[in-house]
Amino acid sequence: MRCLLVLLGVSILAGQDLDTVVDKKNRKVASVLDQVERAAERELYLKIYRETTPLVRRSLAAEFLREYPDSWLLAQVLEAASKAAMEMNDLPAAIYYGKQSLRLYPENPLLLAPMAILQAKRGERKAAVANAEAVLDYLDRFAAPAGMPDKQWNPVRDSLRESALQIVGEERRVISSARRRADPQQAYAGSAACQRCHTAQYAAWQQTGMARMLRPVAAANVIGEFAGDYRESGGPALAKPSRQRDAFFIDVRRATGQWDRFPVDFTIGSKWQQAYATRTATGELHVLPIQYNLLEKKWLNYWKTIDPEGSERADTGAFHEMRRVTSYQQNCAPCHTSQVRENSFSEPGVNCEMCHGPSAAHAAGEPSKLQFSKVSNRAFVEVCAQCHAQSVMRSPQVFPPRYERRPYVEFSRKAFYRDGRFRETTFIVEAFERSACFRKGEAHCGSCHDPHPADAATNPTSLKFRSEPDRMCLQCHAATYTGVKHTKHPPASAASRCVECHMPKNMNGLLFLARNHQIDDRPDAAMTERFGQRESPNACLGCHAERTTQWIGEQLRSW
Repeated sequence: MRCLLVLLGVSILAGQDLDTVVDKKNRKVASVLDQVERAAERELYLKIYRETTPLVRRSLAAEFLREYPDSWLLAQVLEAASKAAMEMNDLPAAIYYGKQSLRLYPENPLLLAPMAILQAKRGERKAAVANAEAVLDYLDRFAAPAGMPDKQWNPVRDSLRESALQIVGEERRVISSARRRADPQQAYAGSAACQRCHTAQYAAWQQTGMARMLRPVAAANVIGEFAGDYRESGGPALAKPSRQRDAFFIDVRRATGQWDRFPVDFTIGSKWQQAYATRTATGELHVLPIQYNLLEKKWLNYWKTIDPEGSERADTGAFHEMRRVTSYQQNCAPCHTSQVRENSFSEPGVNCEMCHGPSAAHAAGEPSKLQFSKVSNRAFVEVCAQCHAQSVMRSPQVFPPRYERRPYVEFSRKAFYRDGRFRETTFIVEAFERSACFRKGEAHCGSCHDPHPADAATNPTSLKFRSEPDRMCLQCHAATYTGVKHTKHPPASAASRCVECHMPKNMNGLLFLARNHQIDDRPDAAMTERFGQRESPNACLGCHAERTTQWIGEQLRSW
């Protein structure tokens, strides 16, 4: 017990760029404190972090909670208060603070384990087992904190696992996420081999965004307006897209004022936004610094939009240096191309074998390596997580995929709302994995999405039951949930749809809001009152913008 109480602050709080490949080579360590605007707030947090006397640490935490109730650091401060209370043997306070911290950041084994121990002592068996299971699940999937050497992390990890196993009461099989040998190139047949037997699926897949992730430039594929110039805040032109017949170019201005012309050799994306890549004399692909957003019908520096301040790849004036941060192979290839090797890939776009596995043997008559109808929901989601989980630390493809995850606290605060929910769609799998539908039920990505639907050309999100969206939920939930008694809205109202309350559009996509995939999410008036609609978007205010959080709270309590 004692060893768990002294683990405050061992995780590194970092600022990893979003929407970029994460691997063991590019794990950046930059304190989240740099993103806290108020100097006094940072200083008070550091006093809590450094304080060794439990009573003083708890008092400082209480002061912080009073002074900065909307802070980015609430999860860490609440954790400090909880652990201080544990050391003081004030178990009710420890559990109170601990629950609040875990609500903001549930994937915290350094708090989950001592919470499970306390709950077991208090006879709260169900809660204790749930938290202990969460610890074991974390240790099976997540890498050690960045900057922590194995000799420091390993005893911490072993203590956490031992404590959790004592509560669960049985040995848990530990699934190793250690790096495995990639399948040999000859194990893959290529997507064309699938067409012979799976004609309809192949034809549908060709119409999907996955198949069109990377394509050689062609006039029919380009969605950008190659004219005019790109500027920021009324300043000088930084880039100039242009077209000469079927050839496309983007001129980029260096910091010195000199212009360089780069031919567009490949398009990246096809639905809502498109990036462009140029091939160097050595054959490398680099992603040009501006992208075209079809919804807004404008050019933008997308990285500047989503990255923390000082992002290297957002610096248009240094693009000509062709650094690692603009390399397609390093930053984009694992999710936009197939069977990536160290310096190459087998096919542009996401091919059949990215999801179904190496299929040369299957094409020769053997059973398929992976049959989705026969795997668990967790194994199913791991396949999608290759590309749709920002925290996956990718390496040359192995199958079935199971990669280590990077601890969420190491990502830029831009990844989250202040209420703890994920803000960016690059974390859509992580949000889904927080759902009871996934954790306690059998839901997986294929429950709602078909990766090669018959209407692929007009169904950009590959949804099942597009005309009857409630059917996706009614596969598991009783039809009584669709009634007025549950929804509190008329059946014909858009607000009566399950997704409007439980999957509101509050995740940032490519300059649009996508649905939150933490499916059991519910409108929370108290969180919105604390953080505001901008940092804790409330589904009710999406329709009732003229109302207050107090009114929402009254309505929800009356329900």
